[in-house]
Amino acid sequence: MDNSENKEKRSILSRVIAIILLAIYAVFLGIFIYFVITGSKYILAMLFVIIVYPVSLYLIFWIRKVFGGNNTDEF
Repeated sequence: MDNSENKEKRSILSRVIAIILLAIYAVFLGIFIYFVITGSKYILAMLFVIIVYPVSLYLIFWIRKVFGGNNTDEF
């Protein structure tokens, strides 16, 4: 019973972290769109962030899954 409670807490924590990361990405995307509309000189920097942010998150979760030692399919 203790193991199922731990999995449930981990699942809820994973979802909260995912929502926070998506909100951060949405803010970056909004800033990028603002820079495109206003013609800012930082468009390429924000484009770099828009591309690198999700790729780096994916790599972090993938490396954690590979080297984590758990046999579960959860992040």
